[in-house]
Amino acid sequence: MSNTDLLDQSGVTRKHRRILWASGLGIFLDGYDLSIMAVALILLKEQWHLTPAQLGGLGTAALVGALVGGLFGGPIADRWGRKTIYLIDIAAFFFAALFSGLAWDATSLIVLRFFLGLGVGADYPLSSTYMAEFLPKKSRGASMTWIFGLWMGGALVSSLVGLALLHTGPDAWRWMLISGSLPALLVLWLRRNLPESPRWFLRRGRWAEADEVVRWLAPQLSTVERQQALAELAASMEGARKHNWFDLFGKTYRRRTLYAAVPWFLMDVMGYAMAIFMPIMLLHLGLHTHEAALIGNTVFTASFVLGWVPLALLIDRIGRRQTQFWGFLGDALGLALVGVFALTGEPPFAVVAIGLILFQVSNSFGPGNTTWIIPSELYPTELRASGHGFSTAFSRVGAAVSVYFLPVIQAKFGMGVLMLTLASAGLLGAILTRVLGVEMACEPLPEAGGSSPGVVRREAA
Repeated sequence: MSNTDLLDQSGVTRKHRRILWASGLGIFLDGYDLSIMAVALILLKEQWHLTPAQLGGLGTAALVGALVGGLFGGPIADRWGRKTIYLIDIAAFFFAALFSGLAWDATSLIVLRFFLGLGVGADYPLSSTYMAEFLPKKSRGASMTWIFGLWMGGALVSSLVGLALLHTGPDAWRWMLISGSLPALLVLWLRRNLPESPRWFLRRGRWAEADEVVRWLAPQLSTVERQQALAELAASMEGARKHNWFDLFGKTYRRRTLYAAVPWFLMDVMGYAMAIFMPIMLLHLGLHTHEAALIGNTVFTASFVLGWVPLALLIDRIGRRQTQFWGFLGDALGLALVGVFALTGEPPFAVVAIGLILFQVSNSFGPGNTTWIIPSELYPTELRASGHGFSTAFSRVGAAVSVYFLPVIQAKFGMGVLMLTLASAGLLGAILTRVLGVEMACEPLPEAGGSSPGVVRREAA
């Protein structure tokens, strides 16, 4: 066994778990702050007499911010370090959530939600890259799946908080949005003194600092073992030329970038439309009071556990590509079921429940988690955060377009056409995953030339 294997095949330690929680609670905040808007919009739609365009703008603002945050956050992390903006993005969470509750009209709230989205978008490539570069390869997929499930945990808690605050008066929506600032303080404290990635240090020739991080992470290794492990890892990086952001679209990485970005785009077309507008949609699908719609939204959100837990247990055995493929197919089937019945009027609520829960379970077993994991495993250290950041940004284009036009499509064509349109995104996602997919389960992260043996083998297949 080589010395790098001592790091890559070790178990998940207490230090790893600290890194996972510090990163994962940022994911929880992403889910909470984006999903609490779904609850607030129920009240704001009536209180501010929002038009479909304003409704779409409020739902879209944070997603556009996330697009910008992901696009610039990834390259900044590759250039200046993963930790450099790891605290700044959480500070953005805190202030944007706090001031969102003070908004005075739709325009001011759209601007504030955009700034909150900047923090969300920057955190995606940061958290995934940071975790991937610390975790041992044999449990990387499972650990990242368990942690990314905290996104849905945040969405579930936001639904419960919204339900609790629903009848606190005309300012209930303000308290809902402000509530997102509280857990941000906890995340800020947890991240205050996390180390930089040793891979990032090595890529810049900063051996002493990389050695210090490895000694913190794996104190059981002797000085000689640490030095040999770092030497082997550094040697794997030596064959690679200097990369820039545009290399993501060159011959070496083009297929991987398409695989990382396009299925995620399609997942967000479905996922964010459902996450942000589900309570409002349920008002048109058989639940005709605010309380009933929020309870239905809570049950729908909680059903993610039925897909998330099996994925975490199986992802390193089955692989990312296979679970994403079947998850997309389940998404398409669940949404199409609701859409077909909704074409002729309000569908039976039993059909709605079966279709929406099938969508949620399938999404959690597949693209709702895998699209976030896959980009962190396809690129060398110098491009890893940039690649994930581009995928994040591209996916948010899908989310923003979907969320903005969803109220318009629903108003003009009805719920049936809307659901069938979203279902078509799931079917296309399954096809592209099968065509473009590269499997990285239990493979070392690529370095020299951007490939590991496993990537070359599976791309050739």
